[in-house]
Amino acid sequence: MTPLRQTSLISFLAVAGFFGLRALPDTHCAFLHNDHQPVVVDGVEFCGLNEEANFYSPKLLQFPVEMKVTLAEDGAAGELRLLKEEGHPYYDHEVAVSHTQKVHLHLRQSGGDRVYAHLHPRPSDDGSWRFEVPGYLRGHDLEAYADFADVRTSRVMLAQAESKAVTAKPSIGFKSRNAIVSTEASTLRSGASATIRLKLAGPEGKPLKLLPIMGSLGHVVVFSAERPLAGYAHMHPTLEGGEYAPNPTLSFRLRLPSPGTYDLWLNLNDGQEEVLRTTLVVTP
Repeated sequence: MTPLRQTSLISFLAVAGFFGLRALPDTHCAFLHNDHQPVVVDGVEFCGLNEEANFYSPKLLQFPVEMKVTLAEDGAAGELRLLKEEGHPYYDHEVAVSHTQKVHLHLRQSGGDRVYAHLHPRPSDDGSWRFEVPGYLRGHDLEAYADFADVRTSRVMLAQAESKAVTAKPSIGFKSRNAIVSTEASTLRSGASATIRLKLAGPEGKPLKLLPIMGSLGHVVVFSAERPLAGYAHMHPTLEGGEYAPNPTLSFRLRLPSPGTYDLWLNLNDGQEEVLRTTLVVTP
């Protein structure tokens, strides 16, 4: 290739990349969800009727951020760095607040029970973000996904990484107090827009009163149960009216990903935060 053609190609790619980034939605939820039109009721945010979440692979989308995660030898704590293209870290003042937090970190066990935690790392002066690892994830290899918004550009950033356990050892068993009684989806066809309804109950079937968590009544994160590091979706409830019933129902809208089996993890708060899992099988 001649020098002129090389220069032309580089210029074309740079211009295409510039306009591609400009075309990205300019808020956290607008990227994670289509047509973001939030409804706020008594200070709690619900997704709009025409809003749906998407299943994304951060690596395939090639965001200009690299995430590195390291774990302490005992697995009880971890540290992540969010590195820009030039290698400099994202500092606290460079990250915007979204859903009451700056960085949403999703940790999942690689293989095994595939247990999950939704964490919010604390910033340090050196540009690192530190977090504590729940007991049931300690001693395991982990998949890590993060979403956050850049203050300067107002663009959401997604990143993913793997982290190897320094010392493998048995972890504390995962237990749930509340329960997902039933899972219903308006469709299971890949590529279709589905409304997914999760009916909940308290311990031993007792009434469950949902309280706000990160500005919403619940957060659902979706992972593939079959393909590690395939990506994830991060959803918030749509207001339908059953959220405050004795056995509440939370509704979520998702553009269904490729056919396969998926774990849906619901992060809720009834005075104490916890995560619950259900399964969704997407068909061709």
